[in-house]
Amino acid sequence: MSIMRNIKTVISACILAFFLISLNSNAQVVNCSENYEAALKLYNYGMADSALNILKPCLENKRALDKVSKETCANIFRIAALSSIMKGDPGKAEEYVKQLLKYQPDYKNNLREDDLMEFRLMLNKTFSQPALRFGAMGGTTIPVLKLQKKYSDYQTSFGADYNLERSIGYQFGITGEKTLTKNISVEVAAGITQILFKYTSIGLMSARYQYDQSLMFAEIPVLVRYYLTKSSIKPYLQGGVSGKFSLNASGKSDLYGICWFSKSANSDKILATFLTDIKQFGLVLGGGIGYDLKKINIRLDFRYNYNFKNSERSSKFDSITGYDDISAEEKFYYTDDINLISIKNIQISIGFLYNLKYKVF
Repeated sequence: MSIMRNIKTVISACILAFFLISLNSNAQVVNCSENYEAALKLYNYGMADSALNILKPCLENKRALDKVSKETCANIFRIAALSSIMKGDPGKAEEYVKQLLKYQPDYKNNLREDDLMEFRLMLNKTFSQPALRFGAMGGTTIPVLKLQKKYSDYQTSFGADYNLERSIGYQFGITGEKTLTKNISVEVAAGITQILFKYTSIGLMSARYQYDQSLMFAEIPVLVRYYLTKSSIKPYLQGGVSGKFSLNASGKSDLYGICWFSKSANSDKILATFLTDIKQFGLVLGGGIGYDLKKINIRLDFRYNYNFKNSERSSKFDSITGYDDISAEEKFYYTDDINLISIKNIQISIGFLYNLKYKVF
């Protein structure tokens, strides 16, 4: 009786395979969910060839796979890999394993009892990581300041003090990251950076004139990132360039360049500030640590933004010893203080990025 039952099962499976293959070859629209259910039954009957034939229209048709869930896609490539192993085709099986991990990157942590040993070994040899990410970052900006030159249009006490005091600003933006190799990726971002600091000068009778200054820049950094590990916790190093565009209202002198004006917080005096760095372009160096979850990446990022010194711009002031040397036709002639400063900055931020798709190595 058991022999007759086994014969009936084999005959039924053969009839089912013939019917499904014929139906699939004549159908104009491929239903990959139905094909998977049929292929799974055939695979469980030990009919690996028939299972692959049922799955073939889905394996070769990206549009058909786009109509089903990622879980179903992963199941399709799992059965295709297992069937290829049973057929003695390990090359194809490895290809299907890589496709499986694109749809279900954490499959290694969710192995099934009936997964073949060869299949498990193939999984262990492969490495899956996000190929494309997109998200947002935000945090603090700490300026690194240096006062290059200063002038005052009023009497100052002997040994008058001029002081730059930094304050913490903010920065935020959107970012996208693309994987190039197992360890290297490229990030392109766009954001807004605020730099805050105070400039103080002291006149006669210890009169203090304080200028609260705020700079806003639109930044577009392009970074190359190197990951030190391949685990879910990934420390990294990074470096690149950053383009900057000032968002502050400014004045322009044909001779001395661009400046911006600040009114004293405790008097009616006005300050004209000139940057001695090239503000349109700079270098970025830093690092950080990222943590990969199933669908998102959380990271703590550290960057040092270095701006090159513009010697030509600061040299325009070499012949100026005081306000009497400035032409009355200059737009900043009416101000009470002038300073030339160099600004670099440190950025510390937290980012949340969504993993759009994965790449398998």
